[in-house]
Amino acid sequence: MPGLAQELKIEAKVDKTSITTDEDLIYKLIISSETLESLPDPEFPDFENFDVLSSAQTSQISLDRGKLKSLLVYVFILRPKEVGSLEIRPSKIVVNKKEYFSEQFNIEVTPGTREPSPQPRPPKEKEIPSESEQIIL
Repeated sequence: MPGLAQELKIEAKVDKTSITTDEDLIYKLIISSETLESLPDPEFPDFENFDVLSSAQTSQISLDRGKLKSLLVYVFILRPKEVGSLEIRPSKIVVNKKEYFSEQFNIEVTPGTREPSPQPRPPKEKEIPSESEQIIL
């Protein structure tokens, strides 16, 4: 992949940087290249402070002024798990041993009107009554 370093661009976007716990956030990672050679999958942030509600990937190839352009777009719908300043770390792609990083975001999350989702509870263990509690028929 000679010359790919000048032809590769990685960019992340969010639709908002301030949301409430009632709102979802859209995170997009856009990778553009002027080659048709396949690229490795990017490494996404772990979104540790968010629930990933859904994700999708699209790809597009076009011819612009005689140059071939390849575009990969990854979209994540995220819901904040907590209130505060939540960080989304950069995504990364490694091509020819060179690392390319996207932007990092700080998302300010304030309380909304919706009650937070209850955390799942572990199933209760079935209790076996002691001998004195057992009923013998």
